[in-house]
Amino acid sequence: MAALLLVGLTACGGCQKTDAERAAKERAEIDQRLRDSVALLPYRALKLSVRAEDDPRAPEEVALLWKALAETRALPDKPVNDEVTRAAARTYLDLGIAFYKARKTLQTRDEDEFPLLWTRWARGASAPLRSYDAGQEHAFLAAILLVLDAAEKSDRIPATELVFYELSRATPAPNWPAPLRAAVQASRGAAFCQAGYHYAAEEELTGFLTEAKRLPPEDFPAIQEGTPAQSREAVLAAGHFLRAWNRMGLKRERAAEDDIEQGLRSLQTLGVENELTWWGWAFIHTRRGRYEEAAASLDKLAASPYLEETERREVHDSAEALRKHGDSLPLFQQTRATVLLGRTLLARAGGLEHVLTVLLGPDRAQRLYAPLVWMDRVRQRTAGLSPEQVAQGAGETLDRAREVGNRGWKALQDRLDKSTAQDSPP
Repeated sequence: MAALLLVGLTACGGCQKTDAERAAKERAEIDQRLRDSVALLPYRALKLSVRAEDDPRAPEEVALLWKALAETRALPDKPVNDEVTRAAARTYLDLGIAFYKARKTLQTRDEDEFPLLWTRWARGASAPLRSYDAGQEHAFLAAILLVLDAAEKSDRIPATELVFYELSRATPAPNWPAPLRAAVQASRGAAFCQAGYHYAAEEELTGFLTEAKRLPPEDFPAIQEGTPAQSREAVLAAGHFLRAWNRMGLKRERAAEDDIEQGLRSLQTLGVENELTWWGWAFIHTRRGRYEEAAASLDKLAASPYLEETERREVHDSAEALRKHGDSLPLFQQTRATVLLGRTLLARAGGLEHVLTVLLGPDRAQRLYAPLVWMDRVRQRTAGLSPEQVAQGAGETLDRAREVGNRGWKALQDRLDKSTAQDSPP
């Protein structure tokens, strides 16, 4: 009997997958998701159209795409009456169909053959970094899409697959600054966490923190009146909070608690008190059984002017529940907390435009912000179209649309793999 029990336990242990195996499975699912994505086709066509505008190497289809795309610039962000609404809907539908009809171009041409978006939009302005290249631009756009998703309300169409696409193209080059290479890992970890791929996110976020801790303070850029050491401390705090949220998704609350404490220590070193610290202390106090202190931290969070009214009530109700019952914090043990707190922190920082101004300077930020918002508006409106509607307008079926999208993504991957092989040393 003992021998049978031992065999059974051994067999059971053999069935238990490691974190690395689970992460590999999630990465394969992400890759499959990109291959099956219908939303990726118009997005890639959108970027190709913008980057190839007036370029003599651009295929003829791009000129037609750009003509349809240019018509959206004059459209209002929010239609003012029914007639304008119908006209805008027709324009975006025509654009979506044009994107779809240009699908063959995406099998043979790639956006990185053409000038960078920065070159198009910030004409004459110096690049944000001396090493700025296509990979950095892909990483930058992934971060912008993540921020926009966090900053906007629930009616926004998530950019999950587009973020995955941009990050798949953000391959660090040897001349990239070390903090930027680490930042790509952080973006990838945040994107995976937000999409529920927690094991893959754990790998990325742990790798990011390991690299950030290894780097000396002088490798980090000083922002505004701060020092490089303060920048490093802020980066570490962000990394620990991100990994804490991800570990909550893995149901590893003790490990999440350790990360939050480390993040709070970093923020204390910087003298920071905001929504993030109030949430962090609420969680730590709850884990320690200090429910009154936890509720007091939530009271501060509920008083934040950057929360929506419904969110404020939810936080207030959580505080009252803690006082009465000493319950856990279900609101803050969900990935949704990253969206809620991310939005409040972005609002506290003055919004995306102000953040870009701090990072890039007022002139470069002004040139970049409006085109980014326009591109995102086009992306939102075309993504809101029914795939069946677009395929029908192009005279084909939805299954055919998915098949073409899959083939286009595979063609792109084959070209990238071939390019990587050529660039690699023998």
